Amino acid sequence: MEAAKRGTNYKLYFYTSPYKRSLQTYEGIRDAFASQQVLGMQEEVQLREQDFGNFQDAAGKEREKAERLRFGRFFYRFPNGESGADVYDRITVFQDHLIRDINAGRFANNTSLVLVTHGLALRIFLMRWFHWSVDQFMHVYNPANAVPIILERVEPGPGDSPFCWHTKSMYKLNAESLAALKGCTSDMCTPVVSYIPGEVLLNPGEGFGSQGGGYGGFDETAQVESAWEQWAELGGGW
Repeated sequence: MEAAKRGTNYKLYFYTSPYKRSLQTYEGIRDAFASQQVLGMQEEVQLREQDFGNFQDAAGKEREKAERLRFGRFFYRFPNGESGADVYDRITVFQDHLIRDINAGRFANNTSLVLVTHGLALRIFLMRWFHWSVDQFMHVYNPANAVPIILERVEPGPGDSPFCWHTKSMYKLNAESLAALKGCTSDMCTPVVSYIPGEVLLNPGEGFGSQGGGYGGFDETAQVESAWEQWAELGGGW
């Protein structure tokens, strides 16, 4: 919002849970920006909160929550509802589609993606993104209501080929968001880059250069520059 007031040229695209409180939150955020800055919104059923059962009564839910503590909070499935593991599966599908859209160049440069979701779904999104173990997930607690959790772009260094980076490894949790997630540590939210110095991708699908000396007489510097240009055209993801 501060960038919008300064006239920064960037766009927003929203993914939101279909639940009423999420849609109302989306509308509040959207209305804070100029209409030309909002590219669009897409409802995603996969971003809904954990299902606790079709018809709920207070006494029954208290018994089930006590049973969940004995069984294990992540794997306990509520009657007619979901377990944390079930939410993990649908968030995995959502992330796969999201990464596909980023890599396909669906979003223009300077586009920020805003996900409007719920506490447990948010934590499982981070769990899946950063590959947390179940034990790590169990030690992280929801942020306060309406506190934004932000993943920031990590720019490759000089000479790094962006084709050697998985899209997820190009983002890290910022410091304010880390502080808002009780139990989360910096090593849990720092990307691990699958990059081998000296290896440069020649063309997608053609293979990598050899360690230290190029491949078949190709100029590694030229190949890196070409990779950067293709990466920028795709909107910065791969």
